[in-house]
Amino acid sequence: MKNINLKNLLSVLVLFCLLATTLSSCKSSSVVPPTTTETTTTTNVTTVIRDTVFEIQKDSSYYKAYVECINGKPVINQKEKVESKKGAYLQPPKVNLKDNILTVDCTAEAQKLFAQWKDVYIKENKSTIEKVPYPVPAEFSWWEKTQIILGRIFIGIAVLLGLGFAFKNRN
Repeated sequence: MKNINLKNLLSVLVLFCLLATTLSSCKSSSVVPPTTTETTTTTNVTTVIRDTVFEIQKDSSYYKAYVECINGKPVINQKEKVESKKGAYLQPPKVNLKDNILTVDCTAEAQKLFAQWKDVYIKENKSTIEKVPYPVPAEFSWWEKTQIILGRIFIGIAVLLGLGFAFKNRN
């Protein structure tokens, strides 16, 4: 039996480790998961409070009637009786009797009405995201392609040198 050289045994183990690591690869799953689509809806509700003033211009009314003198007393010719009540903005009537003509003036002050309301704005945003199970990066650059080719050449040379060295020392 030949004497086993420790150097030869060590080189064969290193060659075996190099071959085992370079020839093994990652295994992908046998079933590719489907592409999923995720839709997200966001709703923005904006409430704006607005107010305004409605101004009502002052208004007036005028009443004119003929007054007759019956038995020495003045009497209104019309049978309707006009009454006015003092309101929140209506001034008491001003009545004048001049030359047998009765004049009644009623004026109202200008009013301001305040109003307030809410405007509600609803904005919906829908976004769709397509999730690819395995994202693919961009194409390789020329430098990355060069590294891959040089790596394959180096592995080929290393395998040939290892086999040559193993067969040379075998005899």
